[in-house]
Amino acid sequence: MKKSSTIIIIILFISNISIGCLEYFENINEDPIILRAKPYIDKIEVNNSFIKNYAYSIIKNINDSREHLINTVYRFIVDNFQYIEDPAEIELIKTPLETINDKGGDCEDLTILLNSLLENIDIKTFIVMNETHAYSLVCDVDINIIWKEIENSFIGIIEDKWGEKIYSVYNDTFILKSKEIWYYGGNGSYFNNYIDYLNISYDILSDYPVNLYLVPSSSDFENLSNDKEFYQYMEYQEINMIDIINKLSYIQRFGGIILQNNKNKDTEIKANITFYFRPNFYEYYKNNNIKSYNIKNKNCIVIDCTVGEWGYPGYDTGIKGEKIAYSSTNYEYFYLYD
Repeated sequence: MKKSSTIIIIILFISNISIGCLEYFENINEDPIILRAKPYIDKIEVNNSFIKNYAYSIIKNINDSREHLINTVYRFIVDNFQYIEDPAEIELIKTPLETINDKGGDCEDLTILLNSLLENIDIKTFIVMNETHAYSLVCDVDINIIWKEIENSFIGIIEDKWGEKIYSVYNDTFILKSKEIWYYGGNGSYFNNYIDYLNISYDILSDYPVNLYLVPSSSDFENLSNDKEFYQYMEYQEINMIDIINKLSYIQRFGGIILQNNKNKDTEIKANITFYFRPNFYEYYKNNNIKSYNIKNKNCIVIDCTVGEWGYPGYDTGIKGEKIAYSSTNYEYFYLYD
């Protein structure tokens, strides 16, 4: 069946917003808070020609929103770098180049790499630290736009794992001959863990009345063609409709649509059919939101490179307790409150 990967879905997520308070010492050697984080901050490369070229190699051919850039860099790190713990009782702090060469690092190393890459494409970042963990804050982000980018990434993951596009369109005008039967759909296979259901929407216009059946399998089309008993979704049956418009059906198997012309004359059919296989991440993340903080009147979202394949920019790992966000470009810092 013909397929198209074009999909436009808008999902709004509500932002969690907390406000930190600024602390800054002119002499950093007097501030123990800065001294604790200084070894990590100093590893962040904010103006490095190699890192800049590396970052632009990741986002090449992208002339889109900053949210697209942010998500692309994040996915690159998640997909290409491993979490590697430091040796026991030893705290190693890698430069971005060392993390690139090693293809991995611990939470601080991956955060330093992410912040370095984003800073070199002019996106403001912070490194957030508590007693046991480190991650990023990335600033001036539109919550709704970043979710659309996240959604596209998840759709790509689903399609790779499933081996099929989740969205396909059939749009054609054809002649359905007298006594002829026509089918568009799949073989009736059950969905795996990545797909919840098949959504079929269809607009069909014919010169003369035709029979329409929604069926779970191409074998039902074969049975009907051979005058055998076949299964149909009765609640969706439409019979003798000349104009069938804006119908929407939810099916638990990869089925399709049958059109049957029982008349003694040919009829012209104009069919616009859309198949959308709903991926299950919508259900999994339906109660999640984008975790953000307001810093200097900028919306800054949490980005943790260690949460795995199904993490995303704004994923809230639920870290409690005192957290401090340090600027990647100077020694300003903020306490973050939830």
